[in-house]
Amino acid sequence: MIRKATKEDISQIMSIVADAQLSLRELGIDQWQDGYPSMDVIEDDIASDVGYVYCIDDIVVGYVAIVLTGEVTYKQIPDNEWGTSDDYVVVHRLCVRRGCTKAGTAMAMIGFASQTARERGYTGFRIDTHRGNIRMLSLLEKLGFEYRGIIYYDSGERLAYDLKLNNSLKL
Repeated sequence: MIRKATKEDISQIMSIVADAQLSLRELGIDQWQDGYPSMDVIEDDIASDVGYVYCIDDIVVGYVAIVLTGEVTYKQIPDNEWGTSDDYVVVHRLCVRRGCTKAGTAMAMIGFASQTARERGYTGFRIDTHRGNIRMLSLLEKLGFEYRGIIYYDSGERLAYDLKLNNSLKL
């Protein structure tokens, strides 16, 4: 079950974040190795009504921020290089509890984000990831996301992708 995250979920979410940080470190990726996402970021997601958890029997096994207000960083890529319009959903901070990966959790959360977008009449889906995050890159390829360019956050470069939801056979 996927539902809005609450303050009561924060300790479980932070445990999942720590799992994700460890997995990224084991892959030799510097992403999320600087304390991001912090508890303040997760609390802000919850307060902003964008934080969601995937639960199995009241245990949080996944976390995602589903943003429907755009992403200012994506303006680094010219509009004509995106395949999606201004109405798009963004997924940030997608992470899954260690031991629950490869069980369809990430796919379910991305599917939920696309459903949320469609319910609001959005036709686009944008996402970015570190070039070394082979798990996320593989998932994006499997779902039909298209590479659109490089964007830069304070923490470094990320590869940006998008997907037209009305053309997707997988989401």
